[in-house]
Amino acid sequence: MLPFCERVINVERAKYLPSHNRSIPVPKEPKTIGEHLRKRRLELGIFQSEAARRLRVSTVNLSRWECDKVHPTWPQQPAVIAYLGFDPFTNPALGSPKGNETRSVAFLPSGALANIGQAIIRHSIKMRKTRKQFAQELGVSPKTVWNWKTGRRHPSHVLRKRIVAFLGLFTAAPDRTSLPK
Repeated sequence: MLPFCERVINVERAKYLPSHNRSIPVPKEPKTIGEHLRKRRLELGIFQSEAARRLRVSTVNLSRWECDKVHPTWPQQPAVIAYLGFDPFTNPALGSPKGNETRSVAFLPSGALANIGQAIIRHSIKMRKTRKQFAQELGVSPKTVWNWKTGRRHPSHVLRKRIVAFLGLFTAAPDRTSLPK
């Protein structure tokens, strides 16, 4: 009989990829930019941290790209093109180049303001005030200001009068019929 003994083998993990990839299959024919990034990383046999270092982004950002939660922004696209070896942003099947901004970021209408919400937005941007700061100055909650900005709710006549005076909206002869005395 052989004697029983405990043996411990230590192997440095940095040299080996994980045995499983969180049950996410490796894409054979990638259809999105994220799948292309993931496939390239696994072909190279590197971890996300190494791929993120090569792309000069955080590992969290690379993970979001690979999951197609966000897309590389314009300044990051040359690094992605160099990493992949081709330009995935010109392929119509993958979609056009995308940024993470919505289409209505800082949209300010030209000309007259349509409602009090737009006036609040314009004033906040001009004065560089957050919704919370603006709400504190008016003595209301930030949620109330958000409702006004989005048009979900409208201020009462008393608050409307205070907002108009605060924003200095009367430049010409004001229409006194819309405001209470």
